[in-house]
Amino acid sequence: MEPTKLVISNLDFGLSDSDIQELFAEFGPLKRAAVHYDRSGRPLGTANVIFEKRSDAIIAMKRYNGVSLNGRSMNIQLSMPEVPIPMRRPVGEREFHYRSPRREKFCPSRSAQNARNQRKPPTAEELDAELEAYSSKRIPN
Repeated sequence: MEPTKLVISNLDFGLSDSDIQELFAEFGPLKRAAVHYDRSGRPLGTANVIFEKRSDAIIAMKRYNGVSLNGRSMNIQLSMPEVPIPMRRPVGEREFHYRSPRREKFCPSRSAQNARNQRKPPTAEELDAELEAYSSKRIPN
């Protein structure tokens, strides 16, 4: 039994916690149902409903997503569980190196090889010549 949270948006601003609880309790036991309010106490038109069982939450979402409540079509989504932060890897476990499209891959064993394969930056004279060649091209009207 895994608690599952639904996030409901586009709600009528006149709905209360008890309205939401009554509406969703027909699908199964709830741990919590709460409408969201701003700092001044005005409703935001959103709510969370936490079901005790994931299967009940999925049934409620399928049944009520897109259904009009007091003239507003509810948007209901399953809240994704937070991804746990991985623990530090044990000593001796193999390292994974991510190759970013914007950065050179860091791998100490290949750093010397990468240094040899890198192109030297152009000199000021080469850049000036390239700019002069580009500037001298005739642009058609």
